Amino acid sequence: MCYSDGALMSRDRTIGCALVCMLFATACTNKKDVEAAKHSLYDTDFALVYSKALEATRELYPNMDDSPGVGKISTAWHQVTYASNSDDMSGVSSVAANQQGINSTGTNGASPASSAAGMPTRLAYKRYYIRFDVSVIGGRPWRVKVQGHAAEWDPGAALPVEMHGIARPSWLEGRTEGLMVAIYKRIKPYAVPMKEEVKVDPEDAVPKTDPKQFATIPEAAAKAVATLSDTLAKRDYTGLRPLLADDIAWSLGGGTGADAAIAMWQADAQAFEAMSAAIAAGCNGDQRVTCPAGPPVAGKYQLVLGLRGTAWKVTSFVRAE
Repeated sequence: MCYSDGALMSRDRTIGCALVCMLFATACTNKKDVEAAKHSLYDTDFALVYSKALEATRELYPNMDDSPGVGKISTAWHQVTYASNSDDMSGVSSVAANQQGINSTGTNGASPASSAAGMPTRLAYKRYYIRFDVSVIGGRPWRVKVQGHAAEWDPGAALPVEMHGIARPSWLEGRTEGLMVAIYKRIKPYAVPMKEEVKVDPEDAVPKTDPKQFATIPEAAAKAVATLSDTLAKRDYTGLRPLLADDIAWSLGGGTGADAAIAMWQADAQAFEAMSAAIAAGCNGDQRVTCPAGPPVAGKYQLVLGLRGTAWKVTSFVRAE
């Protein structure tokens, strides 16, 4: 079939308009889904809401821990491929297949930036990571809360550093919204409108632990335990390091050293959950503080704090045999 120049131009304009309309329709749909996900509660059983949230999260970020009893899902750090701090990372599905859990050194995987000609070494090998805390909270109707965290790793650094405040990358919000929508779509039939609420800064979203709840240990030790509890809740590995004694014991087999301990715990995030559980079980002691209180129990972790100079530090965290 032949076309005149005018017919070809008309046909091209028609196709172009159709494509533009499709793009706008997709954008509007995505924006509509994001708003619905942010302002919906789910009027069904907790087990269904939690299981669907777990499925959606695992599909995008497979390395994770879940605690059904408290309705919490925490992913491991996953590398954000093709990321720079100015990239738009709102397209979750475009990179989900390439994501991997962070290893003990925080340096697995490579981005295309590493092969960019003439790029300075520090920028070429910089890495970005992302993780999420997903919580099913309230009562029926349930609310699903998604909190995203970003971290960056520079060549030569032992561990990635979480990005707070103005350092938080522009792509974090889009990725967080992507996970929110993925969860929303799985339980959309049970969605009901949520009343408007005052927005909370993500930096203030994690509640602060009151040192007064640790009344059976010295005041300074109680403050150290409260700080440790908050640091664990945020998965702030940089903030965790100063709370550990340099010679901390982290294995009955002889594993010692704070940097090695953090690397091992990052590789197995269940250790952080176990440390939080040990604190929640209560602490006791004077010169030597143990959480839980009392002698070690076979198969259970025990956290031990002691004085290093004038500061209380974690001196041991091992599983008893």
